[in-house]
Amino acid sequence: MIAVIPAYNEERNIIKVLKDLNDLGIDAIVIDDGSTDNTYKVVEDFSKKAKIKIYLIKNEKNLGKAKSIKKGTELALSLGYELIIYMDGDYQHKPKDIIKLYNKLNKCNADAVFGVRKYKKIPFHRKIMNVIASFLTSLAIMVYTKKIIFFRDIQCGFRIIKANFLKDVEFGEGYAVEHLIALQLVKKGAKIVEEYVDVDYHDEAISYITHKKILNVIRQIIKFVFFR
Repeated sequence: MIAVIPAYNEERNIIKVLKDLNDLGIDAIVIDDGSTDNTYKVVEDFSKKAKIKIYLIKNEKNLGKAKSIKKGTELALSLGYELIIYMDGDYQHKPKDIIKLYNKLNKCNADAVFGVRKYKKIPFHRKIMNVIASFLTSLAIMVYTKKIIFFRDIQCGFRIIKANFLKDVEFGEGYAVEHLIALQLVKKGAKIVEEYVDVDYHDEAISYITHKKILNVIRQIIKFVFFR
């Protein structure tokens, strides 16, 4: 099991994530997505003293979340890991919840478990965007796969997925990655379950999601389903 963590200007947060993973004994792949701060250096320094394996990828320029996750996934697959964890590098996702997700995966004999953030902890404008995005993606899945399924929090990037379902997956662009992965997992017949996770919108966590990016996600989903 290995965590794939895209990071952009997260020098203040990424070490908190890695320290918790180190305590849990879970390896990590950090993709520094063209950061202009010291993200790469602090990860590199921490990796030298960590008991876990930390693989560090450096994008010379900012390529976006999807391309970073693609690079991390390809490395995880090449290394032979059977389970891949996806989580953010800003410490909004708490590594301790990996245990809860992993237990749910095993209990339900599932192929993937998606995190669900508790709505009372999500800012109101994000709740609205998330409800719309989850509904539209679930509708697209029904059209694309002819299967009825509804995701409660499709934009939550905290997940565990069996590696064999991630081979030959298309990751899209930017923040559409979670949606497109879900579409393809359902198409492949993966059993997907959900589990509540904690989320901490602390002052040092910066969101790069905008209404324009959400519209781009919707366009990518439509393109993937109807014009692929």
